[in-house]
Amino acid sequence: MVRIAAGAAVALVLVGCGSPALERPEPARSGRLLTRATGAAALVALPRGGLRFGELDGRIRDVTAAGSVRDVVRLRVAAGGQRGLLGLAVDARGRTFAAYVTPGGRRRLVVARVAPGPRREVWRGPPSTDLANGGHLAFAPDGRLTIGVGDLQDPAAARRANTVNGKLLALDPGGRSGQRPRRLSGGWNNPFAFAWTPRRELWVADNAPGGRRERVARADPRGRGAPRLELSRHTAPSGLAALGGAQLALCGYVSHRLERVVLEPGAAPRVVTPPLATDCALGVARLTDGRIAYATRRAILVLRP
Repeated sequence: MVRIAAGAAVALVLVGCGSPALERPEPARSGRLLTRATGAAALVALPRGGLRFGELDGRIRDVTAAGSVRDVVRLRVAAGGQRGLLGLAVDARGRTFAAYVTPGGRRRLVVARVAPGPRREVWRGPPSTDLANGGHLAFAPDGRLTIGVGDLQDPAAARRANTVNGKLLALDPGGRSGQRPRRLSGGWNNPFAFAWTPRRELWVADNAPGGRRERVARADPRGRGAPRLELSRHTAPSGLAALGGAQLALCGYVSHRLERVVLEPGAAPRVVTPPLATDCALGVARLTDGRIAYATRRAILVLRP
């Protein structure tokens, strides 16, 4: 069993809260095709409005703001269920880190630097399961990698502090594969959809099977006890992105809605209407030119809210 450092946490510095967004923002313009892609579960903004994306089958590609596509690298991954290439993060030096499930054997969730140059494993995580693996990856404001790990179909383990099940964890991107991650928060069902905001807050849209509640909540140590939003049933959060003006964009795999969530100081987050789109499935990212990219099951579309 992979364990985490007891009682550890990453230090965060929070800044002042912004003003709330409008109650009823104008509808977003219709999404326009950026590129064809199947199972694009990982989206990362690049400079000049570009996007790096990973597909569940292990392909990582770049697409420019104009739609030109090039291959970056192809990883060998285990597919099936909620396995595959699950997360991507790109640092300021252009190095790409990926979270994915290894093929064969115990099919573990791992994090590795995969481009440029040879692959280097950063963290060897737990054996995967058919469902609730998590695997989304992002850089925190302090330069560490944040990864969400699902409960791995063991809800009881998610409630124990010394397991990685149901946790948001911090990793040293320069560390070795046996490093002990630091715990940011726990008790989640499947924290696949999460995002760091410009205010250095970590928010998660927690996915859940069956009758368990899905919610949008603060997930960094300084946000413990903050009000949370209970999501409507049949959402299945699959992507979360920080927008300007204390807002999040939330993608639902089952609902297909790309919704705008407003964050207000001292109050629970709230969804405002109308939705940004009604065909989202796998992920969302805010591009550097202000557009929003989101993945349907077979394509990546962009819109300007």
